[in-house]
Amino acid sequence: MSSDKLTLYWGDLHNHNAVGYARGSLERSIGLAREHLDFFAFTGHASWHDIPQMPGDRHEKWFRGFDVHTKHWPKTRELIKEANSGSFAAFLGYEWHSSEYGDYHLVFPEDQPDLYLPDHVEKLLDFAKKKGALAVPHHVGYKQGWRGMNWKYFDPDVSPVAEIFSEHGCTATTILYQLARGLRFGFVASTDDHLGYPGAYGEGLVGAWAESLKPASIFEAIKRRRTVAVTGDRISLDFTLNGQPMGTEMPYTEERRMEVGVEGQDSVEVIELVRKGKIIERYFPEDHISDPISLPGRFKCRLQYGWGPWAVLDLGRICEWDIVIRIRGGRFVTAQRCFQAGPYNETLRDRLRVVSENTMELRSFTSREGCYAEDPTKSVILELEANPDAELTLEMEKPVKLNKNVKLRDLIEKNVVEMTGVMTSESFIVHRLAAPEEYSARITWTDRQSDESRSDWYFVRVKQHNGHLAWSSPIWVG
Repeated sequence: MSSDKLTLYWGDLHNHNAVGYARGSLERSIGLAREHLDFFAFTGHASWHDIPQMPGDRHEKWFRGFDVHTKHWPKTRELIKEANSGSFAAFLGYEWHSSEYGDYHLVFPEDQPDLYLPDHVEKLLDFAKKKGALAVPHHVGYKQGWRGMNWKYFDPDVSPVAEIFSEHGCTATTILYQLARGLRFGFVASTDDHLGYPGAYGEGLVGAWAESLKPASIFEAIKRRRTVAVTGDRISLDFTLNGQPMGTEMPYTEERRMEVGVEGQDSVEVIELVRKGKIIERYFPEDHISDPISLPGRFKCRLQYGWGPWAVLDLGRICEWDIVIRIRGGRFVTAQRCFQAGPYNETLRDRLRVVSENTMELRSFTSREGCYAEDPTKSVILELEANPDAELTLEMEKPVKLNKNVKLRDLIEKNVVEMTGVMTSESFIVHRLAAPEEYSARITWTDRQSDESRSDWYFVRVKQHNGHLAWSSPIWVG
C-alpha cells in the first residue's frame, strides 16, 4: 500500500485574504496555516478580464481587490518564501477568474516573478505549463458563462487535479460526469476561504501521499494525483490497484486486486468502491464488530464547544474559551484541531498546546454571529489510550470557572453535555468514544473484466456517521 512507503500530508491549495478582496492579513494566514497544516498555497484574487457590469458599479470591489493583489505581489513572494521550513511547505499562487472559461487557481513549484493575467484561458494554461505550475479548476458546478468551468479547454497536463469540494459545496456530480466523458484527473478539496483562514474546518482539505514534506515532493504527489479530498475531518484514505497508487493509469489487466486502508476521525458509516461512477462494493465497519466496545484500549474522543446565545435575541457575542484538558489513567496520543474560519477576528487565535502526554491547553473562541455554515461550534479530536478507570478532566477558566470530570467508561455508549450557565449560555459536549473497529478498516476487493477494449476507472469514497466525506483520486485501467 502507499502507506508502506509514503506519508499522507494535509494542506489547502486555495484560500484568500485581504491581499485581494477578502479579509485578513497574509501574515495571519501564514501563521494559521503553519499551526495546523503541513502545506498550503496562497492563491490571492488577481484578475477577471470579462467581469460583467454589476448594479451600482459593485464590480468595482473586484477591481480594487485586484489592484491590492498586484501591488502586494513582491511582498507576497517574499512572505511565501520565508514561510517554508523543514516542517512546513508554502507555495506561491494566484486565482484567475473568467465568466467564459471558468476559474482556475495557479500554484507554482517555486518562486515566480511574473504575475501573468491574460484574457484567454489557453494563454493562461500555456503560461502555467511553461512554468511547471498547476492550474486547478474550481467551483466547477457553476453555470458555464457565469464562471463555471469550460471543459472544452481542459488540459490534463497542466490540470492533473480538479477541486471536488470547497466552501462553495460539493461538485461530485459534475466531476463524475466529466470522468464518464473520458477526461482524466484526480481529486482535491480546498477551502476557498475568504476570511484568511487556510484549512478552515468544514470547508475542504487535500491530503497528498508524498515521500517527504519538501515542497518538490508535495508538488510531485499532486501532479501524480496521489491525492485525497476531504470535507473536514482528516480521513486517512489509502487505495491501490494491483499495487499501484491512486492517480495511476495502467494498461488493461483482467484481474484487479484493490487494497483499501481507512482511518477516520469518527466512526465510519460506509466505505464504497466506485467503478465508472457506479458503486460495486460496500463495506460497513459496524457489521464486522463482534465484541462490545470496552476499556482498556485506544479510542478517539471529540470535545465540541460553542453554541451560545442566539443573535436573533440580540445576545450575540464572541465567547472565549480557556480549558486545560487532562487524562488520568491513560495518555493522549494525538490531537486534531477542528477550528472553523468564523467569526473573523484578526487578533484572536484558536490554539491547542500539548503540554505532556497527560495534559493539553485549549484557548479558542466561538460565536453564533459570523460562524461558518450556521455552525457555532469548534472542536478538537483527542486520540487516547485509556485504562478501565481512566478519566478526563476539563478545568475551565473561560467562559466560566468550571471543573468537569468524565469517566471514559461512561462514554462508551453516550456523550456528556454540559451548559456553562443559563439557557442561552454556551455549552460543550464530550462525545462518545470511537474505537478502532469503528473508525478504521483494511479491505481487499477483487474485480474481473474480460473485455480488453473497455477502459475502467475506480475510486474509493468514505462516509463517517457525522457526515464527513473523503474521496480517493481515481485509478484508470485500460
